[in-house]
Amino acid sequence: MGEANPSPIPGALVLDTSFLRTIGGTESDAYQTFVRYVKNEGVKLYLSGGVVDELTEQRGYLSIDWVDRADTTEWVTVVGDVQAGVRVHDGPRAGEVMDRVHERLAKFERTDPDTLRKTDSELPAVGVMLLGSTEHDAVGIVMDDRNAERAISGVIRNTYYEGRIRVIDVWTAIEHMEKRTA
Repeated sequence: MGEANPSPIPGALVLDTSFLRTIGGTESDAYQTFVRYVKNEGVKLYLSGGVVDELTEQRGYLSIDWVDRADTTEWVTVVGDVQAGVRVHDGPRAGEVMDRVHERLAKFERTDPDTLRKTDSELPAVGVMLLGSTEHDAVGIVMDDRNAERAISGVIRNTYYEGRIRVIDVWTAIEHMEKRTA
């Protein structure tokens, strides 16, 4: 299950809405680099239900219809609802990961957990599901939200998922992809 020389970018990426907004449309260099890398490296992209909802709400603000891409390409997949009971080996269940991230993120955001959307919290739960149901031995969560990055990293630290679910900042991802596609 281990990689000899693990890339900071695993073969499965769960994308956050913040990442998709940040890389821009088809004319942006970041978008072009990202898509070229994904196609060249055979990376599979996954959108959670919450991200699909946010993308649908923001349809007029994004120049790319990522939900349509999921319907028309092989390299983007919409993941179904979070299956809370899924776990891999002795790691916490997907629902536990989601709840812990949500509580931690609410503290960082200084917000009532009941009013905070669960989109960012469901991303690592999707990672757990992918680890349990696909050939991927590592999953990256690509985002542009420092509080969510910290919340997710803090929850997966010292669990079975440490190193298997990797939180990747958008600019770190693009920088790595630029080097690989140059």
